[in-house]
Amino acid sequence: MASLMRSLVERRVPHSVALYIGVSWGCVQFTHFIVNEFLLSPHWTRVVLAAVLLFLPSVLMLAWFHGRPGRNRFPLVERVGIPANVVVVAVVLTLAYSGTDLGAAVTRVTVENEDGETIERAIPKAEFRKRTALFPFDAGPGLGDDDAWVSYLTPRALTLDLLPDDFFEPISDSLHERIKESGFRDLRNVPLALKRQLAGGGYAEFFVAGAVDYLDDQYRATMTVNRVDTGAMVADRRYAGPDILVLVDEMSVDLKAALEIPPREGVDDLPVRERLSADASAVESYGRFREADVVRSDWSAGIDHLNTATRNDPTFALAQLDLALLLLNNNRPQEAAAAIRAALDHVYRLPERLGFIVKANYYSFSGDMPRAMALLEMWADLYPEDPFALRNLVTALTNRGDWEGVLETLRRIYALNPRNAGLLKRMATNLRRLGDTDEALGTLQEYVDLVPDDHEGLTELAELYRARGDHDTAREKLDQALLLEPGRSELARRLASIHLATGRFADARGGFEEALALARTRRERAAAHAGLQDYHEFRGEMAQAIAAMESLVAEASTFRSTVEMALARVEDVNTYIAAGRTDAARTLFDDLRSRIPMPYAGIVVPHMELHIELAQANFDAAREAHARWTQAVEENAFQVFRADLIWHRGLINQAAGDHASALTDYRSARERDRDPASYYHDSERVGAVLRELGRLDEAQSELEAVLRLSPANPRAHLEMAHVLAARGNVPAATEHLRAALRAWENADEVFEPAREARTKLAELGG
Repeated sequence: MASLMRSLVERRVPHSVALYIGVSWGCVQFTHFIVNEFLLSPHWTRVVLAAVLLFLPSVLMLAWFHGRPGRNRFPLVERVGIPANVVVVAVVLTLAYSGTDLGAAVTRVTVENEDGETIERAIPKAEFRKRTALFPFDAGPGLGDDDAWVSYLTPRALTLDLLPDDFFEPISDSLHERIKESGFRDLRNVPLALKRQLAGGGYAEFFVAGAVDYLDDQYRATMTVNRVDTGAMVADRRYAGPDILVLVDEMSVDLKAALEIPPREGVDDLPVRERLSADASAVESYGRFREADVVRSDWSAGIDHLNTATRNDPTFALAQLDLALLLLNNNRPQEAAAAIRAALDHVYRLPERLGFIVKANYYSFSGDMPRAMALLEMWADLYPEDPFALRNLVTALTNRGDWEGVLETLRRIYALNPRNAGLLKRMATNLRRLGDTDEALGTLQEYVDLVPDDHEGLTELAELYRARGDHDTAREKLDQALLLEPGRSELARRLASIHLATGRFADARGGFEEALALARTRRERAAAHAGLQDYHEFRGEMAQAIAAMESLVAEASTFRSTVEMALARVEDVNTYIAAGRTDAARTLFDDLRSRIPMPYAGIVVPHMELHIELAQANFDAAREAHARWTQAVEENAFQVFRADLIWHRGLINQAAGDHASALTDYRSARERDRDPASYYHDSERVGAVLRELGRLDEAQSELEAVLRLSPANPRAHLEMAHVLAARGNVPAATEHLRAALRAWENADEVFEPAREARTKLAELGG
């Protein structure tokens, strides 16, 4: 060994290797500089580093054979070994980086901005965006309950500080409900393993956690950045100072470095206080709003805190925006309009991404929905590879009912970030709306193959099989989902819905009650009550349906805003009508009408009024309500309601006895919305109007299709009985009436369809 070491020193091998390492490190640093300076692919730094390590055998050979004094020769081992090493390096680098984008990290495009100016923008490629989950910071012992707002303000401020750089793609609010479902009501002190799991469920690449304390008149904070795939810690930093927002500024610098976001010219880097407010009390009030919002869903307290924040600093644009949205959702439209106007006046405080949101909401609040949608489309044109812009475009296209456009945009987002497999579920939904259930099934199956441990993929598959009438396969998929998530309320509820549709009424009732018992959050309890309401309505037990509805309202009102609650209750008007309580339906209608602001009121108020007028056979009034509904849809470009409008025109025509027009309307509505899961496809109404027109073969075929989708549908069985009786097939008609009455065995006396079925059965001698 001593001899070998002496030989190495004599041949100056350590010297050569040290020199090579020094030069190589300089090359790596120079490459890193070039990558950042010219926004090249960061993979180049890794390529150079890998090449440096892979060429080490050649360096050792050269140092050994040429390091000692004297004449240099090229022995055979060098003449063979060095070229072989070069070949190995080329092969390894090719295999390792063949599918990697080694071009620029940005795409340069020339676009026209909202002022008509032509500008060039450097848009980060999807591969290099940093999708990051940010969680509320844990509280140290020095941070009392009265200061808990700091935990929720910190990640919000950190997100706002980094939002101007579109290399950064944050997710946070979408995780809050999942944290609550996991049993952490105040969203803090969540184990790191669960944070990693939730971040992975949001298809993030990194997740940020931290803690904040207050000791000796100073905030003391820690921030860790971890990779989602391995859980490995990328950064662990500590901060201290009297001002939490100054600490956030320091955090954002470290977070950018940890995420390897390259420095760029033209990216705003203002202190976060400039983004929020220079008034410390306004910032504190905003933090208290965040706590009331994300933890307690306390809208009244949230409005009070935001009013305080904006009163202390009227230029606080973010607080004005949040206040406007909260006021509108609580049916205070005039105050909301004033707040969004103030946000627009001070929009210079906000990153451009949020500026677009402010402007779109300003147009929306002003009743100019076409212009709001046009702005969202322009935003997507300005930033064609920004998922944030494209997600908002999806909203605009959905309102327009442009399902092809929605599908195309979702595919664009997925192409930008194939890690976000959850987009496959949304694509499947839109494929279903377009009537392509086979491709929808294939897309969902692709999701399940990519994320086999997520029960939601199997749940969506079950819903699609159910929509196709394959209830056995739907049950099988839900059973598989239950293996992954035993004791989950949602799965028990969905399984109960299948039991209900297929006539297993005892299992259905037990399943809905089990879903209620398993519910862990208010949202889950509300969903379970909604399932029980559906169960009782299906069976004509309207008094119990109304009781379940009231329990649902009591539960949901704790987490839904005033407007959200009113919109959710629109269909309850029909529940009262079906129970024969038209006066109660009218009272509810009057109450809801007073709590829904424009432009929503223009859509839903005529919808409710139409049903009330139909229940009283006021056909002219129903047509007038339908005309107002149509006008609101056209004025606000809410083409998503077009199929619903056509279907309801059919309801009026059917009730008025114009069966030919009703048939045309029903079929037209189905053509516009081809989703087999929509109620246009499992309704007996098409069969009913065909029977009235004397087209009995078509009516029977139509009702058979309805019963394939929902085998126990009592209304379809009743209508089929009428068709078969008209054809003289009394035994078969009797069987269908008995099937209907099995569903309605405990129906209320006032429930008219059950009385009709009993009367018809007696008429047929059954």
